[in-house]
Amino acid sequence: MSQENLEKIISQQATTIQNLTDEIKLLREQVAYLTQKHYGKSSEQMSLNGQTSLFDESEAQDDGERPRRHSDYYL
Repeated sequence: MSQENLEKIISQQATTIQNLTDEIKLLREQVAYLTQKHYGKSSEQMSLNGQTSLFDESEAQDDGERPRRHSDYYL
């Protein structure tokens, strides 16, 4: 192989390395963003008093005088 061919191969490899490095950087930024979005503070939905409810709000407002109907069965 000639010196010219080797320099051309080295240049192509350097370009490939730079492109892959840029892609890795972008992917790491995306992972960090999505991790923050999924596990960050805003993903926790807390009620005003700081406690999560065990029941749906519609169940909490039920007066309890009649059984609730779910599909065709009474719970």
